[in-house]
Amino acid sequence: MPRKIKSIVLFAFAAAILCGPFGSTAAAQTYNVRDFGAAADGLAKDTAAIQQAIDTAADAGGGTVFFPAGTYLTGSIYLKSNIDFYLGPGAHLLASPDPADYNPLDVCPQNSSSAAESSFGAHLILCLEQKNVTLRGPGKIDGNSPAFLFDKDGKAAPSQSQVPWRPSQMLFIVESENITIRDIELVRSPYWSIFLYGCENVCVHNASISTERTPVDPSVGPRVPNVPGLTYNGDGIDIDCCRFVTVSDCRISTADDCITLRGSSARLKNPKPCEFVTVTNCTLSTPCNAIRVGVGVGEIRHATFSNLAISQTRTAFSVVSNWSTTNPRGTDISDIQVHNVTVDCEDLFHIRYGFGDLSKIKGLTFSDITGIVRTGGFLRGSAVRPIENVTLRHIDLRACEGGEFLKLVDVRGLLLDSVRIVPDEGEEPLYLTTGAVTDFLQEGTNAEVKTMSDEAVEEYHQKNKN
Repeated sequence: MPRKIKSIVLFAFAAAILCGPFGSTAAAQTYNVRDFGAAADGLAKDTAAIQQAIDTAADAGGGTVFFPAGTYLTGSIYLKSNIDFYLGPGAHLLASPDPADYNPLDVCPQNSSSAAESSFGAHLILCLEQKNVTLRGPGKIDGNSPAFLFDKDGKAAPSQSQVPWRPSQMLFIVESENITIRDIELVRSPYWSIFLYGCENVCVHNASISTERTPVDPSVGPRVPNVPGLTYNGDGIDIDCCRFVTVSDCRISTADDCITLRGSSARLKNPKPCEFVTVTNCTLSTPCNAIRVGVGVGEIRHATFSNLAISQTRTAFSVVSNWSTTNPRGTDISDIQVHNVTVDCEDLFHIRYGFGDLSKIKGLTFSDITGIVRTGGFLRGSAVRPIENVTLRHIDLRACEGGEFLKLVDVRGLLLDSVRIVPDEGEEPLYLTTGAVTDFLQEGTNAEVKTMSDEAVEEYHQKNKN
């Protein structure tokens, strides 16, 4: 068996073990949080009782911390190694509205805050450098976002910087190994829902994740206009510098990005690339990006996205090396595979370097994509660093607007294979625009391909520097 195929098989087997029954912590004993004094009435704070149950189980070498039906009002709690954190049917973990109930910013060196985003480094559930942890339902974890995003009169903060105070990531899992999150509902996070930072061997399976978002106007149809969601920065799952991660069979509807891959390793004790990530069999919906790849100054590579249904979304796939001027290096992005996707969105993809002045993007494949879009979007390299080895294969889409469907500029190694795009009835014919594209192979594309002149490419560079 070739080495590459053998590695893929071994990784798939490891993921199956992790997500299956053997991935759950072997529970020697069950610790019912009610036995430790949890009231479960949604009024009394149960933080101390929950933490005592976790600590007792950990001191015994591990076990199941069990939540029977009820509402558990709590501040920050800390998961520990060999713990099976089990929210049973009807169990509702509700975040406290009191900032005093949360961890301090300096809880660990990997933690951070952002004044611009009103993210203060507090978290509901923390798992810091632990091993063999399972967090499962069918119960619910509720971030109680209205307590932080609305004032006493029920008026929402007009911008993210005007949120007076809110916790940061609801689940904060840092440099931990053998982590399983499954069969659970995560709702109303006031910021990102799950943050996996510097972890290895992680499975997120059969999770329902939602953040509060602006209702869709039925008059605009199934797609959504380019407007922000109600929960500023309300992401679903953020995977940053993690290895061997599987996200499967999840339902994610968020106000910001559904799933992101990041390469921001600066605060990690043991920096690593973000690699060998698989996302499959998920439904995604957001007024922002369904899948976002980028951020940081590290490396993102070997990721596969397959069998996705994307709807009521602005951009299906966003690949941007660097979003800000903080560090000009940017993140290297390579070997990103996208297969078997249905879309109903504004734009298929936005791919560019952004402010990443030294990074490289190469090895992007999009295949077997069907559905409805407004436009295809753009793929834009730079004159000195073209994006390399891009394949668009078996693309069959209906475009709601005629004219230019997709712009591809500064690409080295481009294959268009069986790309079929049909405009809405009454719309003008569609075409693709290429500029400074080398090693270009086209097979079976129904739309006209127009080539930009050197002068037009230079003008395009001047207008789109980032």
